Amino acid sequence: MKQVYRSKIDIWLLILILAAWGIPLFIVWYEFSVVKFSVVLFMLVLTLALLFSIKYTIEGKTYSECINIDEITEIVNTHTFLSAPAASLDRIEITYGKNCVVLSPKDKQKFVKQLCDISANHIRVNI
Repeated sequence: MKQVYRSKIDIWLLILILAAWGIPLFIVWYEFSVVKFSVVLFMLVLTLALLFSIKYTIEGKTYSECINIDEITEIVNTHTFLSAPAASLDRIEITYGKNCVVLSPKDKQKFVKQLCDISANHIRVNI
């Protein structure tokens, strides 16, 4: 069974992106430059599309086709600024083998519960 979880998106990040692209958008609109306005608008739409497309997929015994759920040893809360496929600072860090990944699923509890239910091994959880 395939389960898809969307990323949580912090409002401050959304405001920052809108301001970062909105200010240049306003400036080129004020200058009446259709080409520049179109380019900036396209970049804003592309940025928002990428932001809202972040998702995490659990299918069978794998998470996002690369992590075997049975290899997960620990899941903990984190608010790290490290680069991650996460649109929020309300994150979880998943440790598997000698690696880890940082995520920000919108429904953390359900996501973690599903990982624990699927795993054949005990996962230490601290969220």
